[in-house]
Amino acid sequence: MNLRQLEILRAVVRTRSTVSAAETLGMSQPAVSNAVKAMEGTLGFALFERSQKRMNPTQEALILLGEAEPLFRMAEAINQTAAHLKSGKKGRLRIVATSELSETLLPRVLARFWAEHRGVEISLETQRLDVIMEEVEQGVVDIGLAMEPHPRSTLDFEPLAEMEMVVAVHEANPLARRITVNPRDLEDQVMINARTSSRIASLIEAAFRKEGARLVPDMDVRFMNVAGHMVEEGLGITIMDALTATSSRFRHLRAVALEPRVNITLSAITQHNRLNYIMIQSFLRHAKAEIASRGIRVP
Repeated sequence: MNLRQLEILRAVVRTRSTVSAAETLGMSQPAVSNAVKAMEGTLGFALFERSQKRMNPTQEALILLGEAEPLFRMAEAINQTAAHLKSGKKGRLRIVATSELSETLLPRVLARFWAEHRGVEISLETQRLDVIMEEVEQGVVDIGLAMEPHPRSTLDFEPLAEMEMVVAVHEANPLARRITVNPRDLEDQVMINARTSSRIASLIEAAFRKEGARLVPDMDVRFMNVAGHMVEEGLGITIMDALTATSSRFRHLRAVALEPRVNITLSAITQHNRLNYIMIQSFLRHAKAEIASRGIRVP
């Protein structure tokens, strides 16, 4: 017997009528009657005793239903899970991002996301850009976030923000009072270099060359948020993205526009044809809302 036959059996047992069972199941009365007859023919014993248009279940029918009850509960649980997945109230979301995004952007994005999708299993990894690309490509994670990622034919890229690189200085630094600074203005400053993506590094170096200035870092760190914390301690200045500079974690850091402008893009990275997944779409919507709330342009 299949689950549909068991559902028909249960409906007739509960209502004691093929007419009422048909209404409950959204079927015709003849279809229900024929299904009962077919089950009895297959099983080789009666499931009901007919008496004055009432269908009284036999002991065998009641035993079958008792055995089938766990199946009904399992089917109901599966249907409920499917409904939760559709509404985004169940499932999992595996994210990987660079350190600066994990610290300065994703806590607020995940707070927005969690308010709507409480119950979803969330994991967040912090990795270098090359590892992010590999983990997304291999399906280890569902989505990656990075600035200026290298194009890869096996992956899809969704722009989340278009922004500028800025000069991050301590509030006590005289440069903090400037509206813009030129690479030549930074030559006597202690420069803290963040080893970001090679594409961003190339853009910054090109801006310095255009102005006839040399980029000679005094200190070197892996991520821009780490450089930002060093600026907070008065160790020097750094060049970082405008989004990281807006983090509330930096209380004494001031962002000054860099001239000439260096524009970069923050992208979400997924495997091909994954961007339309319900959970990913919701996450991207909350990410864009958080980015826009910080005054950063969302494409």
